[in-house]
Amino acid sequence: MSGAIRLTFEYRGQHIELVASEPVDLVIPDAPGGQQGLSIGLPSADADGQPEAQPDVSVGYRVDMLNARGQRIHSRPLDNPIREEAEVPSTDPDRPFTHQPINQPKGRFFVLVPSLAEAKEVALLRTTVRTQTIGRYQLGHGTESGGS
Repeated sequence: MSGAIRLTFEYRGQHIELVASEPVDLVIPDAPGGQQGLSIGLPSADADGQPEAQPDVSVGYRVDMLNARGQRIHSRPLDNPIREEAEVPSTDPDRPFTHQPINQPKGRFFVLVPSLAEAKEVALLRTTVRTQTIGRYQLGHGTESGGS
């Protein structure tokens, strides 16, 4: 049995899709403490039915692995996987290169996650001021294709 799953995502503009999930024979270390076992979706409630305070979440992208109940069982932080700028030559001799925004970014990125038997979905999330779920995808253990 493989120790990891390679997730392949493709993006075009704001649309991101999981196009493949395939087992690979690697060992992925556990997530740092405090990143596992938190619910995704509706916040949990206290005894009075009030939403509990959510733990601090770092700004950026992450992939969460979810069990059948939608609970996070593993989280992997990511550097921004979407190329939003290109380095281009400049006419300024003191700064031979500059960055320009890419209007319609497109590309592919890969994420390695541990192969966990209880994992049923992966969620790609982006956090700025609030966390936004970009997509949730069914895991197809042992298959070449993902879902969307």
